[in-house]
Amino acid sequence: MTQHHDISRSPARLRAARRTGTIGAVLLAGAMLVGSAITPAAATGPTTERGTASTTVTQSIPAAVSAQGLLDVSVVEISHPVARPGDEVTIRAKVTNKSDAVVSDAVAELTVDYLALTTRAEIDAWSAASLLDRVHGNPVPKSVPRLAPGASADISYTYDPGAQTFLGFGARRLAVAVGDATGRLGIARSFLVYDADGADRDPLQLSVLAAVTGPAADPADPSTVEIELAQSTAAGQRLDGVLQVAKKSNLSLAIDPDVMGVATRSKDPALAQWSEDMLDAAANTATYTLPSHDPDLAALAHANVRTSGARSFLHAPRRSNWEVPEAWRSNLAWPADGVVPDVETLDLAVSADRRNVVVGSGGLATEDGGTVTGRAEVTTPSGTAHAVVSDAALTQAFLSATDLSGAETAQATVNAAAPRAVTTASTTTEGTQRLLAETAAVVSQAPSDPPSLSIVAPRTWTPDAEAASSILDELDASGWVTVTSLDKLFEQDAPDVPRTPLPDRRVAKAELGATNVAGLEHARDAVVTFSTVAGQDAAQIWRPGVTRLVAPLSVAHRADPGLREVLVEETLASTSELTQESVSVVPRQDVNFISDVGNIPVRVRNSLNVDATVTVVLRPDHPRLTVDARSTETIPAGQEMDVQVPVRAIGSGDVEVAAQVLTPTGAKITDDSSFQVRVRAGWEEIGTWIAAGLVALLFLAGIWRTVRRGRSPYRATREDVEEATGMAAEAPDSARMASADSVAVPAE
Repeated sequence: MTQHHDISRSPARLRAARRTGTIGAVLLAGAMLVGSAITPAAATGPTTERGTASTTVTQSIPAAVSAQGLLDVSVVEISHPVARPGDEVTIRAKVTNKSDAVVSDAVAELTVDYLALTTRAEIDAWSAASLLDRVHGNPVPKSVPRLAPGASADISYTYDPGAQTFLGFGARRLAVAVGDATGRLGIARSFLVYDADGADRDPLQLSVLAAVTGPAADPADPSTVEIELAQSTAAGQRLDGVLQVAKKSNLSLAIDPDVMGVATRSKDPALAQWSEDMLDAAANTATYTLPSHDPDLAALAHANVRTSGARSFLHAPRRSNWEVPEAWRSNLAWPADGVVPDVETLDLAVSADRRNVVVGSGGLATEDGGTVTGRAEVTTPSGTAHAVVSDAALTQAFLSATDLSGAETAQATVNAAAPRAVTTASTTTEGTQRLLAETAAVVSQAPSDPPSLSIVAPRTWTPDAEAASSILDELDASGWVTVTSLDKLFEQDAPDVPRTPLPDRRVAKAELGATNVAGLEHARDAVVTFSTVAGQDAAQIWRPGVTRLVAPLSVAHRADPGLREVLVEETLASTSELTQESVSVVPRQDVNFISDVGNIPVRVRNSLNVDATVTVVLRPDHPRLTVDARSTETIPAGQEMDVQVPVRAIGSGDVEVAAQVLTPTGAKITDDSSFQVRVRAGWEEIGTWIAAGLVALLFLAGIWRTVRRGRSPYRATREDVEEATGMAAEAPDSARMASADSVAVPAE
């Protein structure tokens, strides 16, 4: 099993230590041999008072290197998790031969101490005891059947607490030790919780928080994101397990809304159904929405990236623009698991209006080690953070009995041709009894005003849903625990007790480096700025751009820093291509400019799938060519277009001109594109006068030629026409009538 992030000791390691031991410890015990081998004995009641080791019925059985090897022993059933007077308790243990040799002639002994454990320190000491540490109580022996390698056998006992002199309320040490003539071969340590008086007690309020976050993925490949999420939500997998527990128990949820966005719009029927079921479960408990894509708050804080606007990493867009239900709370911050968060991280959470912060991994522990309500106030430069402090021991015990993620990791290294059952570090029964014992001790210390506590499962929690629901049900039925939602804990005042302060600044090895985070933030700002070229369609650019950039910041990517580095490089490269090459100036040949005033065309290419409105600016390197104004044009999607920029020539000569393309807000999009302009000021006017002069000369030459040559000898006269036709030309009728009617008028 792998070590869980939130706990200081691995449950698997403790379990292995107490059940199997090590060869070194076995040899040392053989050298320090005390006591005797296990022998069958009848059950007897304990003495009425605790004496010294010589007067207390104990077993301290040495272990020696045995031909049979070592055994794994676990308690798999206690019929009455909370026993009361009159109950007969069935206790069943499972013994498994983990060695390569046959084990025979072994004896299993049940021991139960009569004294109640009233402090959590005593409970922790018993749970952490090793293979050879002593047990308390009179042994009840039973023979263990012959066990071949890998074989298991169940050993059952019927135990009557009423026949013993049990006094008071609380947990008793329970052990099932298995050994032979060579010594102890294995042991399981658990608790028998006994309520002798049945008194009414004010219940301890216990809240359990679980995360609904997606796997580490590259959002540049949406199909892969959906496939991996579908795998996580399949029956028996991590997110399906969280859903099943939430359906049956009062489990508070912290949900990445991007996960819901992908699942809700999925065409995979199973994934879509999971999203509907999760929405139903979330509606019946306290549900908090995490920042979309679950970014690493510590990495942002340590890189001093504190942007919290509508398009920042803390408000990254959700796939399909999924709408968060109004009933979900949006004021929770959950730093990465496995490390104690620092003040810088909480300060960022407060500045982002997420003042309710989850603090795990033993952070903010009380200085005296006592148990108080899991609430604390932490002062930061931006204000006060309201912290929920998870209970480390309860979280460890709960995960040990319910978390399959460590077992799955170990299973992945096993040959697929020889699959093995995936199990938790401890059994459901052992987890139940440990949690009942812990809470009983807490209530015993403050019966009239017990503190409120919380269990915070890490993001990787892959619950055995049946085990988790069973444990929470037993706690709820105990009479001194009420499983409630996390919002009830946030509503309580923080106790005024000294706590170990959080560090001001502590950078975890697994978090993304400040240089990379700053690079991602710079690229995010560039994407948002560049998106203004699309006007009302800007979201079609910045939403997918910011989604790609926030992906490497996801807490899930802490598990594989190497892959994360590759993703950062690829994401920055694709973003640079988007912002610097999607809209660009088409290179051109040199330009001849021969007028005083005119336009220089600059061809702009738009590779986006939306129209782009850009401003083109020319910057000559010599004052002989000046730019009259900037030109703004809208370039159709996927096309090229000439943008005419007005210029004025003052003198003649060659000028180097840099063309820049800007967003409507004035931000530079591309690198400068340079070309040469050959300026010949006034040449156009001179050419016009020369052309006009040539035309005038040609006209005058034509007139002169005509005058000089005179009438042509070949031109026909009237006489020539009459002679050729043989008749005189007749006057028109109107002329004759006028002649006949005319009267001479004498001159006066």
